Amino acid sequence: MNKVADAFILGVVQGIAEWLPVSSSGHLVILRYFFGLEGGLSFDVFLHLSALVVIFIFFRRDIIRVGRAFFTFDRKSYEFRIALYVIYATVITGTAGILFGNRVEGLATIKVVPFMFLITTALLFLSARKGDGEMNVKRALFIGLMQSVALLPGISRSGATISAAKIAGVRNEEAFRFSFLMAIPAIAGAVIYEMKDFKSLPASFLLTGFATSLILGLCSLYVLRRIFLSGRLYLFGFYTLALSILLFAAR
Repeated sequence: MNKVADAFILGVVQGIAEWLPVSSSGHLVILRYFFGLEGGLSFDVFLHLSALVVIFIFFRRDIIRVGRAFFTFDRKSYEFRIALYVIYATVITGTAGILFGNRVEGLATIKVVPFMFLITTALLFLSARKGDGEMNVKRALFIGLMQSVALLPGISRSGATISAAKIAGVRNEEAFRFSFLMAIPAIAGAVIYEMKDFKSLPASFLLTGFATSLILGLCSLYVLRRIFLSGRLYLFGFYTLALSILLFAAR
């Protein structure tokens, strides 16, 4: 299979699995192991550029409101507090990335991923908990900690953070919004860190993966929102559980 075709397939998987709570990193490990597709960690991180674009398009109104409140120092507004909570969560995730990032790379193997899918499964089943609370400092720190756990391949970032918000008692709409607002600095940091290695990849390879991931990412995020707000996020847990069992059997 040629590199452009590999980039297309990886872009499809990334675009769909990046937002649906099934772990895009885990699926990319599976594809490379069983089908020998091209591309490594640098390409995976490059695909996150499309994820940033998707977030800015999908949450543009929220980003503008939160950004305006933060930069005008509107301390009385809820949006200003949300900006602070994002910062708190980012500090935890960023610290974990700096301390453990290199070790995490070595865990992107077919032997480790099935165990991580089981963790994702448990979190998704726990997301069925109902809540009607707002974000606060303790909840933001807890969600930031769970985003750090999602650095492990096979643990879904969206699944971990949304489930953490639900476990903490945050209402659905707020849990969904905060999960993706806090993804912005986390994804941007990963992209900047790996940017030096992008030049070693062919332009056609990068652009194919980017465009495919962008289009499908917009679609999958829309689907995720509808499923989550209907209270059915836990259903993805059956998929990750089945996938984990299959991987254990295939090893």
